[in-house]
Amino acid sequence: MFITSIFDTSHALYDAARNLLQSTAQNTTAKPNAIILPGGKTPLPLFKNIEQVSFPVPDTLYFAYSDERLVPEDSPESNFGISQKMLAALDVAENHILRVHPELSLKEAAEQYNFAWREFLNNGGHIPLAFLGIGTDGHTCSLFSATQLDNTPQECFAAAVPQTEGPDRITVTPALLARVDHAVILAAGQEKAQVVDAMTAEPETVIAGKALAQCPRVSLWYAPQA
Repeated sequence: MFITSIFDTSHALYDAARNLLQSTAQNTTAKPNAIILPGGKTPLPLFKNIEQVSFPVPDTLYFAYSDERLVPEDSPESNFGISQKMLAALDVAENHILRVHPELSLKEAAEQYNFAWREFLNNGGHIPLAFLGIGTDGHTCSLFSATQLDNTPQECFAAAVPQTEGPDRITVTPALLARVDHAVILAAGQEKAQVVDAMTAEPETVIAGKALAQCPRVSLWYAPQA
């Protein structure tokens, strides 16, 4: 089920996102928990909010990424790179960050990220929350087409996404998203209005809706004013 919530301002949206991330992060369990972070510009206000006012997190908490571009970590296009100040503010240990290694080849990077997820889950790991973005074309993570979804092996948790323009990417897959307790799509701005309407009315017609079809709980949080 897709539940859409409309926020008066993007500030209110990101305040809500921070509160949910904090409450989820501070839910202490004996087993490891991972929170998935979105890529691109979507999470920047959330990251900056937490950088400015951080909070303590348990040593069972991990962070991971919905997708990554194969660019150097100091590139403004690196999802890991733009999150580093936030992770430092939260004092997250390096070995508690599940991330793509962009120095590897596309094939090797996908295999490495898939292995990291498989090891995490095999050791009893749990994914209570994923924040995701959505493009105006309806994509989420780096899942761009129905063909791509259909061609992703069910046993894979991460996949390579070669690009003809721009850097190649690694993305999580529908098989991993199906293991997330609660996926929250963050969207802001009038340019997202059409895709938000489509996701609300007919999610099965949108790539993001198809990718998240097996996720038990999906929320779409939208602020018309970016």
